[in-house]
Amino acid sequence: MDAIESELSILNVRRLECKIPDYTDPDNYQIFWIADSIESITVDLEEIPFYQNTILFLTPGRVVKLKYLSEPPVGWILGFSRDFFKNQDLEGLNIKNADIFHAYNEMPRIVLSPKIGDRVHSIAEMIAEFAGSEIPNKEVAISALLRALLVYCDSNCNMKPACNSNRQDVNFVSLFKFHVSRNYLNFHRVSQYAEIMNVSPKYLNQKVKRVLGTTAKSVIQEQLIIQAARDLKFSNESIKEIAFKLGFVEPEHFSHFFKKETGYSPTIFRNK
Repeated sequence: MDAIESELSILNVRRLECKIPDYTDPDNYQIFWIADSIESITVDLEEIPFYQNTILFLTPGRVVKLKYLSEPPVGWILGFSRDFFKNQDLEGLNIKNADIFHAYNEMPRIVLSPKIGDRVHSIAEMIAEFAGSEIPNKEVAISALLRALLVYCDSNCNMKPACNSNRQDVNFVSLFKFHVSRNYLNFHRVSQYAEIMNVSPKYLNQKVKRVLGTTAKSVIQEQLIIQAARDLKFSNESIKEIAFKLGFVEPEHFSHFFKKETGYSPTIFRNK
């Protein structure tokens, strides 16, 4: 495996390989470029149809499961820190707001043409080369290469902000989603997040609706569903333990919530 650990901002650059079907990183962003030899992709709750030269942009904590064909897969995974991503010059790119628009039912994904796919492969190889070198100022080169990759991807990405949202609204909703990601195990009500942000629940809902086209409550529930799905699929915790960890007083309340949101009971989802 071409895995390269860097003491700089790019943390990991590696090729796909058949012996590793499941990928997750709780702390870092990941870009998956999957060129060929994949039958299906599942990210948390969503199974994504595979097309050659698919790119997935994953925020921290997403769980990816790849089902390989018989031939060795062709592709790369680039992992990098939150701080590195936030410090990139991504002005004008939709993907700058990946933290906001990333949802379990709308995966930021791109399908590239074969020609652009070859270029992405070359960029990944160059990033790997720089990350494993002792070249002075290599972080500058890695940043430039990553931006080039994101520019290739951005115009084809399905992730678009609402047309009537402005930068101030986007920043506000980004902060809200940050608070949700840190507190969803304990806080399930919109009013609790409104209090943290020193605004009214009505104001918070208006901003979220303007930027995302959904409610603040839906954002909180989405985070709970994603975590529940991960735990059901990838942990040995009982349904009761998962319910209590997610802040539900009674396991029955959790089961009702999960079935209402996904169409499956926790038991059926775990076994399917």
